[in-house]
Amino acid sequence: MSTTQLQKLPLDLSTFSELRTDNYLYVDKTRYAYNLITGGRRYFLSRPRRFGKSLFVSTLDEILRCNKELFKNLWITQSDYPWREHGVITLDLSRPKADSTESFETGVCRLLNAIARTYGLDIEVDTHKIDAALDSVVLALHARFGRVALLIDEYDSPIFKSLHDHENARSVRQSLHDFFTAIKGLDAYINFVFITGVSSFAKAGLFSGMNNLRIITLQQQYAGICGYTDEELDQYFTGYMHAWSVKENMSYTELRAKVKEWYNGYHFGADTPSVYNPFSTMNAFEQQEFQNFWFGSANPSFLIDELSKEYRKNDFHIFDMEHFKLFRDSLGSFDIGKMPIETLMFQTGYLTITGYNKDSTIYTLGYPNFEIKTSLQRCLLPVLSELDLASTERISVRLKEAFEQKNIDTIIILFKQLFVKVPYQLHTKDEKFYHTVLQTLLDAIGLRPTSEHAISHGRLDMVLEVPACIYIIEFKLNKSAESALAQIKDRKYYEAFLDRKKPILLLGIAFQRTPKKFEITVASETISV
Repeated sequence: MSTTQLQKLPLDLSTFSELRTDNYLYVDKTRYAYNLITGGRRYFLSRPRRFGKSLFVSTLDEILRCNKELFKNLWITQSDYPWREHGVITLDLSRPKADSTESFETGVCRLLNAIARTYGLDIEVDTHKIDAALDSVVLALHARFGRVALLIDEYDSPIFKSLHDHENARSVRQSLHDFFTAIKGLDAYINFVFITGVSSFAKAGLFSGMNNLRIITLQQQYAGICGYTDEELDQYFTGYMHAWSVKENMSYTELRAKVKEWYNGYHFGADTPSVYNPFSTMNAFEQQEFQNFWFGSANPSFLIDELSKEYRKNDFHIFDMEHFKLFRDSLGSFDIGKMPIETLMFQTGYLTITGYNKDSTIYTLGYPNFEIKTSLQRCLLPVLSELDLASTERISVRLKEAFEQKNIDTIIILFKQLFVKVPYQLHTKDEKFYHTVLQTLLDAIGLRPTSEHAISHGRLDMVLEVPACIYIIEFKLNKSAESALAQIKDRKYYEAFLDRKKPILLLGIAFQRTPKKFEITVASETISV
């Protein structure tokens, strides 16, 4: 199948009507819309940015307006959905300014006034007070249609815009709280409410004015409401993958597995199916390349700043992100000035749920996929040291080449260049610190090391496989490199890899750190197969 026979991919499009009328590919999510509209009245959903929230809100908008012609051949038209027209108020809260409470409230009032003009409502909409503006528009729409729906997209954007100024952020949050309280006051006139955002400030009391709001973020039946499941990928994107595999002279099965490794892996709840990042997946199919599309679409400067603050508190464990554990309530615990790193990274999409213990009710978090892991680790390197991003990039490129060329001397030189820039007070007496830094570095350059690798007769610190060889690495702190190498040999860690038919390089790496000196030494031996 050639790419000219395939539907256009909606890479930068989140308007349902345009997508349908201009023959873009649409992954049918109308079953979820049906279940929401017919099964309740008030909902909140959080998902990472660029995950399809705005398109789903636009889909709800068209259903509630009864624009049935747009849904030809979709699931909802085959169902018993009653198609009752609503007056629809759709607000994208990423649009108003948030540099002050006044500018935010004026911006929302303008959005409400625009909706009144679109419907031709003969009313005066307040230009400064959100609650008064909302009252007038809701009551007028109810008088005309008998049913009103309120759809709010990116509700938390005004707060994130103002987080650099905590006082202003709290004022904006209070305005939002008052807005949601006003919605509660119009309960008799608003039949359906759907709110989306990246984060959940619910535990901070933001939604306390809406005590009947149903939070579906981690509910199993809505795990696939945004993003693509494996079944959807096979149903809608097989042609794109076939075309790509032909271009790359790669088997379809191999390319399909690589797409999964790079862009799948998000879990929104315990024991739920994994979903693909839709933005990255579609861009990969469009460009027929594996790149870091989602991560590269926005600079995570806010996240990096928060990680830097934690690290400067001597907490290097924040970089061991694949072992974060927390209770369910903590996944939604988020407040201005009080943002646990684990919660922040989960809600913004840099970590996902990888495990759940029913007995302890504890969730384990980890990286969702290869794209996020390598991209985030690359951004973390400047946090770990005082090197700038350009310098860490240069070290990373040279280090990858050195490993692939089995150049041990260059590897150690580059390790030293990184570690000497780590302030002395941030070094610890824990060997795990050095292990974590190197794990971060090697992940960032895409070498895919395995740490704490378990074999039948022990657990070795790190295994790293490149096309030319396999590295077995043991770390020691304030001990000799020779003792690390001896441990590998005495315990015969290499035996588990002899069947790979590759040379095996045994590396004992020792770190020596004092207030006046830092040294890395290595002892190595090659086992030929």
